[in-house]
Amino acid sequence: MRKRKALLTTLCVTVLASIALSACGNNNATEQLNPKSEGGRKTLTFWRAGTDAPEKAYWTRVIQEFEASHPGVKVNYSEVPFGNDMETKLNAAYASGTAPDVLSYTLASVAQRANLGQYEPLDAYADKWEGKGDMMESVLNTGMYKDKLYGIGFIPDPRVLLWRKDLFEAAGLDPEKPPANWEELAKDAELLTKKDGNTTVMAGLAIPTANAWTFWQSFVLQNGGKIIDADKNEPLFDSPESIEATNYIVDLVKKGITIPNDSTKANENLFPNGKAAIAYDSPAAYVNTQKDHPELAGKIGVSGPIERKTKATFAGMRLLFMSSQSKQKDLAFDFMQTVMSKEETWNRYKELGTPVVLNSLKEDYIKDKPDMNQAVFDAVSYGEGAAKVTYSSKMYEMISQHLEAAFYNTKTGEQAMKDAAAELRKELPNLITN
Repeated sequence: MRKRKALLTTLCVTVLASIALSACGNNNATEQLNPKSEGGRKTLTFWRAGTDAPEKAYWTRVIQEFEASHPGVKVNYSEVPFGNDMETKLNAAYASGTAPDVLSYTLASVAQRANLGQYEPLDAYADKWEGKGDMMESVLNTGMYKDKLYGIGFIPDPRVLLWRKDLFEAAGLDPEKPPANWEELAKDAELLTKKDGNTTVMAGLAIPTANAWTFWQSFVLQNGGKIIDADKNEPLFDSPESIEATNYIVDLVKKGITIPNDSTKANENLFPNGKAAIAYDSPAAYVNTQKDHPELAGKIGVSGPIERKTKATFAGMRLLFMSSQSKQKDLAFDFMQTVMSKEETWNRYKELGTPVVLNSLKEDYIKDKPDMNQAVFDAVSYGEGAAKVTYSSKMYEMISQHLEAAFYNTKTGEQAMKDAAAELRKELPNLITN
């Protein structure tokens, strides 16, 4: 009798947890695959940031194969747009005790959520994992925070320079010669921009006008600037180097060389949708653009980012995290190991164009596409991702909001950076988590 009551209690808890998870979602922003568990089966929940179709197809295959190799296991999959949508959903899930077992999310989240105790330290699991020794050291280090491993980097996201060779040729530019400096970039972008009246229909350069911080950071770094002194919690994005870079970008936006967009949303990202001649974008954008537009095969160039005072670019990292709330931690890490296997790492490259993160695949990766993949590795080697501070998301949100104000003429680029830095300094006492 007691066993029967215990079983009924367990089933009720499972159902209630499932209901709570569904309730905290946004029906417009989230799509779930396999939303219900079946009696007697273990359920693993997996969320990933992003809504692009190619990666959805990739995860659908991985999950199906994982379930086939793990009888009795069901993986519930959800996808949510980057930025505020994911932050809101995660906050609600952790507050209600319905956080996912495994999460694919950004480097910017490491310090904040590790400090809150929401990410599970992975050292005990990783120390027994044979694949750990094969990971590139720079990639492995992205998941470290306060001497503990909280995330496993699996999708490097460096920004490389992409350009449409066909549009260059049509505009009288050398299709094999991308812009080499800021001055050439501005000149080429203006020449390549196409307008219908006052409306830009083909962007000369894809500049995100919402959530623009990753694009902006590349130019600040190239100009010798820094984002923040993490040790002193002192913002540095109101420095002369940062202001100069900001003014450069703002001036281009005001000239109408871009189309208003939020590049964190797949349906708005200009280059993969054939609406931009030049872009700082990911290797995946290079692959997906040609996959979705077969007529562009061989007509897209890729190189390392422009160098100004220094060679630099934004290089983010998508990592796999385990929730501290997970009741299936061993199974969760098993799923993570599957994703990080040599075979699956290569599959990810072939299907999505993502750089490999295993030393044993490095030579094959560069040899497969020497021109493109060497540029990608260069970008990863000198790129810089989001700052590892607990308030990283809030800081970049402030920067993006003030940039947007400058783009739409409510303030200058210089004032935008000064206002953003002043706002952060004011809020820091409330944001710093010890």
